Amino acid sequence: MIFRQDAFGRYNKQKVIRYTLVNQHGTKISVLNFAGILQEFSVLDAGKRRQLLLKSDDLSNYTDNDLYLNHVVGRTAGRIKNASFPLNGQNISLLENQNGNSLHGGPQGFSFQFFQVEQADDRGKIVLSKQMTVAEDGFPGDLLLTVSYELSEDDRLTVTFAGRQTHADGVFNPTLHTYFNLADDEVGDITGHNLWLNSDQHLAFDASKAPDGHLIVNQGPYDLKNQPDLGKALEQLQKTTSEGGFDDVFLLDQDNRAGTDPAAVITDRSSGRQVRLYSKRNAIVAYSADAIDRGLTFNHGAARPWAAMALEAQTAPNSENIPSLGDVVIKDGSAKTFSIDYQYCHL
Repeated sequence: MIFRQDAFGRYNKQKVIRYTLVNQHGTKISVLNFAGILQEFSVLDAGKRRQLLLKSDDLSNYTDNDLYLNHVVGRTAGRIKNASFPLNGQNISLLENQNGNSLHGGPQGFSFQFFQVEQADDRGKIVLSKQMTVAEDGFPGDLLLTVSYELSEDDRLTVTFAGRQTHADGVFNPTLHTYFNLADDEVGDITGHNLWLNSDQHLAFDASKAPDGHLIVNQGPYDLKNQPDLGKALEQLQKTTSEGGFDDVFLLDQDNRAGTDPAAVITDRSSGRQVRLYSKRNAIVAYSADAIDRGLTFNHGAARPWAAMALEAQTAPNSENIPSLGDVVIKDGSAKTFSIDYQYCHL
């Protein structure tokens, strides 16, 4: 395993460092100490380097927008309705940052923090940590988050989130906000991709986009288990939804919970490049970058809607207020660990 590190600019007067691993096949990951950003996940295909994620070599494309582009997200992923939830008989009030809700851990969440680097070397693993206090982000208790990125020699990336809670009960539902586009760089969108999801239902939203607890059977463009052609699905959604694409929480089938079957499989039909995503949690958010800032520039050129598909494995959001959607409570003095695996394949 090859390891190297280099400077990647500055943010808020602090140095941003990029840590890179390359395996025997030439598969590469690069991780930043700011926000735990997965800045690169790429492969060698017929001797050419091909990116699997939306990527930029300009730090501002990761920081000066609301994409959460390939960021670590926490303490909780998704929206918490009205930026509040009940816990142990008390109402917990949080900082709001979108339509009156708390989104992706709020305005001071892990997506906006520098991490300590615990390990970065040629042993195939990059390990980051950050101690978050209630004074920093407003969530109850203090949470020590450790995130590890492990690249195997068979092209599997495992991202593990370990949380240890102290001083009070809290909530813990992290994810990695990965934006996939597996096509050649000259292809500017994902309409030539298939997205298979191990899902038969998705969640209904209220007017603020917070899940309201109602379940909807996947039909038409949402039935990606049986009709995975993203181009056809996005064309239908452009005509029938205000978003003009996906921004939805899909509930994963129970047989997925063992983690042996993929939760999602995304494939570029033209190149045959494929990533299989594995998660033992109950949901995955799919967002087709419909509202992306067109002023941004990435490896696929100027940004445009459908430039990539964000896939965010997590426990269903707003479960803090709707317990039937999942349990994200982490007890004082306890620890929880979650993993997401990304297996690269070539068909």
